[in-house]
Amino acid sequence: MTSQSPDPAASDESPPRMPRWVKVSLIVVGALILLFLVLQLTDVGGQHGPARHLSSASVIVGGHV
Repeated sequence: MTSQSPDPAASDESPPRMPRWVKVSLIVVGALILLFLVLQLTDVGGQHGPARHLSSASVIVGGHV
């Protein structure tokens, strides 16, 4: 049997690297999720919902129209 020397290029080959656009997309999505969480936890955005756009005079509490 002959001993074949391993190809140095094949043994040192690493798996293909992640494309730059994938890395950038992951960073942007991660930053947006982090921003969303910070805004939710600090309540900076204020109250949201349909009642936010009504004036206090137009809100009827416990009554029927």
